[in-house]
Amino acid sequence: MNQENPQSHQNETVPAGMLPDWTVGDLPKPPRLGWKSWAALLGPGVLMAGASIGSGEWLAGPGVTAQYGGTLLWVATLSIVAQVFCNLEFMRYALYCGEPILVGAFRTKPGPKFWTVFYALLEFGHIWPYNVAGASVAVAAIWLGSLPGQGDDGLVHGLSCVLFLLAFLPLIFGGTVYKMLERIMTVKLVVVLIFLVLVSTCLISSRSMSEVLSGFLRFGQIPLRANTIIDGRHFTLTEQHDDILYRIRGTVEETETVVTEFTAGNQIFRMDQEIPAEFDTRYQELKTRAEKLALADRFYMEQIDGPISLTAEGTIDPQDKSWQFEQVTVRSEDGSNTYRQLADIPNQALQKELQERIENQGLRRVQLIGYIQEHGKLPDLDWALIATFASIAGAGGLTNALLSNYARDKGWGMGRNVGAIASAVGSTTITLSHVGQTFRSSQENMSRWRGWMRHIIRDQAVVWMVCCFIGMALPCMISVEFIRNAPVSGNRVAGMSAEGLENSYPGNGLWIITLLVGFLILYPGQIMSGDTIPRRWCDIIWTASSRARQLGKDKVKQIYYGIMTVMAVWGLLVLMFLDPLDILKIGGVLANIGLGGSALHALYVNCTLLPPEVRPNWFMRLGVVCCGLFFFTISGIVFVSLL
Repeated sequence: MNQENPQSHQNETVPAGMLPDWTVGDLPKPPRLGWKSWAALLGPGVLMAGASIGSGEWLAGPGVTAQYGGTLLWVATLSIVAQVFCNLEFMRYALYCGEPILVGAFRTKPGPKFWTVFYALLEFGHIWPYNVAGASVAVAAIWLGSLPGQGDDGLVHGLSCVLFLLAFLPLIFGGTVYKMLERIMTVKLVVVLIFLVLVSTCLISSRSMSEVLSGFLRFGQIPLRANTIIDGRHFTLTEQHDDILYRIRGTVEETETVVTEFTAGNQIFRMDQEIPAEFDTRYQELKTRAEKLALADRFYMEQIDGPISLTAEGTIDPQDKSWQFEQVTVRSEDGSNTYRQLADIPNQALQKELQERIENQGLRRVQLIGYIQEHGKLPDLDWALIATFASIAGAGGLTNALLSNYARDKGWGMGRNVGAIASAVGSTTITLSHVGQTFRSSQENMSRWRGWMRHIIRDQAVVWMVCCFIGMALPCMISVEFIRNAPVSGNRVAGMSAEGLENSYPGNGLWIITLLVGFLILYPGQIMSGDTIPRRWCDIIWTASSRARQLGKDKVKQIYYGIMTVMAVWGLLVLMFLDPLDILKIGGVLANIGLGGSALHALYVNCTLLPPEVRPNWFMRLGVVCCGLFFFTISGIVFVSLL
């Protein structure tokens, strides 16, 4: 890339807020879209799409759909569409001046010191290495020949630390960081999509496909799970004794019964925790009952609403995994009655509810607003996992802001005149200007500007958004088909899809293949994460710090890799003490706040620092405002549910 714009106006500057003025040059020509230049479109959209098919699609997505089917996929629709709006505004700023959007944020009042603290707090949602934590589960499962169980925590934690450190190597060697990441994500995107498409077209029933695809449009609906659902080998069994509600979750495997969670009142005991003596008898009773009911080709469901209880059972269709009703027992104050036909149930409301739960494999769908109006509270759902699902359905958090960094490094718009961040070892001499450069609003430049805006809209709407929906839909189809109603556990969620496929098609190598694909989905995401925080703060320091501005243009990588070192130390501490699902939930919930705050701030930046002729229109402004409100609300629900 050019160190200086040959057409720059050497003595002309433009005021740019609280940081040094922009220089002035001419806007480069946008690429023409044609069959010969299609590769020009494969820019930040491919990079971020490759990164986006990660924890959201392989961990949070299957985790949500395993428990709730396709009902909540509309949350992903809102998330992905909302992110397109904020992504375009992030990239608009980079096209205009060649700076990342967060540098623009530091140009606004009250100044860099305030925004340093503000964005450092928002950054807290991104220092949780959930991608490598999930990838370590896949490696551990390959090593063990089964999903990690009780006593395997040490192996998972150890592997995660080793893999975490290895993920930094590609960022240290070879060329510009952007080009290296683009190659990795392109390979990942192609391989993963080929695998997912083959599995979905060859092994997924039309019923599961329909449930997932329709779920993206079920706006406002929420699922209410029955108290007890035993679906083949997977069980969630609930009983109440002496005013204490007991619940046990797990899976009956070939060699043992794995209990992933046991709840006694408000106390929750996970797989690696010892059950207190006062609850052990009840624990053993529930486990024994679950083992008797959990049969590979049968289902069992109980739902208690006040004085009325429903107990239904039947078989599971081996082709599409649907429930085939055999009988239901209705208990009430008037006694107990057993029916073998749904039409025989005299209470029409009960008949309708049971039919819906059979069709939806233990779920009843209601509108969220209607539920809150009726009950005066939020439904009992795993809101932290749902918020995480929303957070990383696309990119998530401040990661989206990196689209402006990568647009700069790709040489889009005025980024072509600014430079890029080079790798620590093996790179050519590439410099990065301390100050951005903008352009005059001439007729020629404005024509080019409109061309660049069309280019980034194609990048986001054609590449990034489409890849996000495909990348979310295909893994969710697998989970709905093969791990429906499976318990979601910290050290197992990354390998659940592989276990489900192997259980349905044993001996075909799907166990190893799916785990390797899961690793390929998650691990490059960690490489990407290893770049995101150093890149964000390197760009901020490089432009906002007066001391950094005294350094030579080729010294930017010293700051970049210094920040990376600090990040590595923190990541090791987290991986040593927290399980993968906890890391995922903490990072996801906090990342929503980061995305909401940065989106609204970016809109303010573009509406104040940019000249009127290149500012966003009212449609874009409304979209960004809705984006911010959506992500604030979804994490706010998590905090409210904890009260």
